[in-house]
Amino acid sequence: MVIFLSVTVTAVVLETVRPYWLKMILDSVENGNEEIVLKFFILFGISMVISNWINALSYFIGDGVIIPMSRRIRETIFQKVLELDFAYHTEKSTGSLISAFRRGDNAVFSIFDSVFYELFRVLISLIITTVFLYQASAEMAWLLLGVFFINLGLIWWLIKINLKARTEFNASDDVVAGVIADGMINYETVKFFAAEKKERSRLSEKFNDWIKKLWIFSNSFRVMDIAISSSAGSGVMLIIWLAIKKVGTNFGATDLVMIVGFITAFYWKFFNLFFRIRDIAKNMTDLEKYFEILTNETLVKDPKKEVLPKKDLGKIEFENVGFVYPKNKQKIIDRISLVVKPGEKVAFVGRSGAGKTTLVKLLLRFYDVSEGRIKIDGVDIKKMKKASLRSRLGVVPQEPIMFNNTIKFNLTYGKDSASMEEIREAAKKANILEFIEKLTDGWETQVGERGIKLSGGQKQRLAIARALLTDPRILIFDEATSNLDSESEKMIQKALDEIGSKRTLVMVAHRFSTIRDADKIVVLSNGSISEIGKHEELIKKNGLYKKLWTLQSKGKLVESAGEVVR
Repeated sequence: MVIFLSVTVTAVVLETVRPYWLKMILDSVENGNEEIVLKFFILFGISMVISNWINALSYFIGDGVIIPMSRRIRETIFQKVLELDFAYHTEKSTGSLISAFRRGDNAVFSIFDSVFYELFRVLISLIITTVFLYQASAEMAWLLLGVFFINLGLIWWLIKINLKARTEFNASDDVVAGVIADGMINYETVKFFAAEKKERSRLSEKFNDWIKKLWIFSNSFRVMDIAISSSAGSGVMLIIWLAIKKVGTNFGATDLVMIVGFITAFYWKFFNLFFRIRDIAKNMTDLEKYFEILTNETLVKDPKKEVLPKKDLGKIEFENVGFVYPKNKQKIIDRISLVVKPGEKVAFVGRSGAGKTTLVKLLLRFYDVSEGRIKIDGVDIKKMKKASLRSRLGVVPQEPIMFNNTIKFNLTYGKDSASMEEIREAAKKANILEFIEKLTDGWETQVGERGIKLSGGQKQRLAIARALLTDPRILIFDEATSNLDSESEKMIQKALDEIGSKRTLVMVAHRFSTIRDADKIVVLSNGSISEIGKHEELIKKNGLYKKLWTLQSKGKLVESAGEVVR
C-alpha cells in the first residue's frame, strides 16, 4: 500500500506540473535562450511520457492490493454467513443475500478505485495547483480553495439526498431479487400449477415500486450534475477572469497560460472528484449492507475452554429440557427428561408440531436450550465446540439437499479422506451402490443444483451413505426413509440393524412401519413426553401412540403384503 501511494504521488506530480514547464518554455523562447528551451522541453516531454508509465505502474501495484483484499473480504463474510445460527438462515432471503454479496463486492472495488485512484490524486493535484497559484497570486490560490470547499459542501448536501434515494432503491431491488430467486428455486411447483404467468405477474407487481424508486434515485443524479457543473464552472471562470485582469502588471502572458493550464486541468479533476464522491456515497450503502452481515451476533457460541467426553459411547441425556423460540416466544419443548443408552435405537413420534424435529435441532445445537441441559457421554453439549459436537453426530434430514457437484463429492462431503473401499461400503449399506455404478459417468455424475437430477429416494439414500461414511457414534434420522420404496426401506432397515449395536440411533418418524423394532419409542404431545415404551407395550395401552397407529394401519395408511400403501 505504501509503495502504491508513493508511485501514485509521483505520477500525479509529473502529470500536474506540465503547465509550469510550458510557462518556462514560453519564457525561455521570449528570452531567446535555446539551451534552456530544450531543457524545459525535455522536462515537459518526461512529464508527458514517463507519467503515463508510472501511472500504469500505479494501477498495477494497486491491483496487487485490492484483488487479495476483495478475496479476503468475500471469504470472511461467506464464512460468517455459514457460521451464523440456524435462526438467521430461516429468516433471510437467499436472493437478498446474493444481491448483498454482488453489490458489496462491486462496492469494494469501486470505493478503492474512487478513493485511491481519484480522490487521493485530486488531493495531491489540489496541493500542487494551489502552491503554483500562490506563487503567481495569493488571491487566486485562496479563491481556488474557497471554490473547492464551497463545492465540497454542496456535494455533501446533495449526496445525502442521493444516499437516501439509494437506500430505498436497494430495499426495493432486494424484494425483486427475492421474488426472482424464489421462483427459480421453486420452479417445479410453478410448473406443477402452470403458474408461469402468475409468477410474472407477481414480479411485475414488485417492479412497480422498483421503477418508482429507481426514477427518484436517477433524478437525484441529474440535480447533482446541474448544480455542481454550474457552481464549479462559475468558480473556475472567476479565477481565469481574475488572471486576465492581472495581465500587464507583474503578471505576464506566460503566467496567464500557466494559470489557465492549471485551472482547466484541475476543473476536470474537480468534476471527477464530484463523480467519485457520488460513487462512494452510492457504494457506501451497498458496502454497509455487505459488512452489516459481520455485525450479526452468533447466539449459539462455542465455549472458550472446550470439554470433551473421555470416551465416545453414544449416550444421550435430556435433563429437564425446555425450549422457547427466540422470536415468537412460543414454548415448543416443556421439561423433557430422557436417557438414551449407548447402542440404543430410539424413535420420536407424535403429531406434527409436537417438538420431534426441534429436539433434533437442540441436540445439534442449531439452537440452545432455554432451560435444562443436554449431555452426550456425560458432557453438557454447551461445553463442546459445535464442530466437535457435530463430528460425533451423523444426520440424515427429511429433505436432503445436494451440492451442484458429483455424486462422489456429495457422498464424501463429511469425510474427504475416505478411501474408495470405504465409499463403496457406505453406498452399499445405503442400497445405492448398484444405482451409482450403472450410471454412465458413475461416481463423477453431476447431480444438478440441490440434487435435482436425482429422485427423492435416491437423494435420501445418498444422504444415508454420506452419514454412514463419517462413522459417527450417534446417527440421527429425521424421517429419512419416507421417500424410499418398501424394498429399499427394508434394505436400509437391515443395514441399520447391523450397525445398531455399534451406534446409537435416533429416529424421528411419522411412518410407524420404520420404528416397530425400536428399543424405545418416545411419544411427544405438545412438547412433552406422553408415553415411552416398545411398540408391543404401547399398542396395548389406550394412549396417543395406539390412536396414531390405528389411524395409519386402518385409515390413511394400510399395511398390505409387507408394504405401506397410501
